[in-house]
Amino acid sequence: MNPHYYLLVICSFFGAFDSARAVGAGESPQRESKAKLVENARTVLDALVKSAEENRRLPERKAPGVSAPFRRTGDELTVYYVRAAATAARQLPEKEGEAAFLLALGIGLDETMTLRSNPISGGLWRKVEPEEARKRRVAVLGSPTLHGRHDLAQHFSVSAALTAAMGAPAAESAGLLKEMLDARGGSGFSFADLSADYAGIAFARSLLDKPSRLADVERRFRIGDYAISPRGLPEGLNAEQFQKRYGSLQDDRFKRLQADIRKRIDGLPGYRDADKK
Repeated sequence: MNPHYYLLVICSFFGAFDSARAVGAGESPQRESKAKLVENARTVLDALVKSAEENRRLPERKAPGVSAPFRRTGDELTVYYVRAAATAARQLPEKEGEAAFLLALGIGLDETMTLRSNPISGGLWRKVEPEEARKRRVAVLGSPTLHGRHDLAQHFSVSAALTAAMGAPAAESAGLLKEMLDARGGSGFSFADLSADYAGIAFARSLLDKPSRLADVERRFRIGDYAISPRGLPEGLNAEQFQKRYGSLQDDRFKRLQADIRKRIDGLPGYRDADKK
């Protein structure tokens, strides 16, 4: 995730942030005030950081002469953090816990300064986590991953947080524009990144639509149930390569792959099973 480009994305798409409330998925506004959201998200983030500190005290798996439990890493670490955050969020009132969970997760799994430095999101991010608290978190966070990649864990969690804070359409537009900017001089357009964005948005929407699903996240969250593998998805496309293969964001070639990614996400157990409840 290129911080410079992502900063441009958010600035260009959000001319103002309504600090009096957080906006949920789609058009559904959250009733809680910004102050309550900040308080609740801080509670959840504190629980995540305590979990990180506990994990940090465990021995590394390859250390000589040690026995289980070992320090969690990679995808296992992400699952651990998500479940710990969900446990804390479930202690909050049901209609407050899900937004706090999503915001705390997006802050908690992202060690960059991008959203803290952004003039639109920065005020909220810094209220939830003052600088000293951020330093404490980053020191113990480790490298949580999604399908083995740290950048995808960031895309997933940040997109979920943006959905809770600014709405699903805005979060999706930010992800698309970020990839187009990357194609013009960054790491290149990545459909793998985009799939993690879309998965994070779907994850947030499922919880905001039905807060009781947070209990399932606490008990049974698995990465493969909520995010598709990046394997086989085109990445690293510069602007010329993207245009040659996919035209533009309005081109049918792009829309077909976009629709296929959405369909694969919608068919994952975490969303398919949730629809039955």
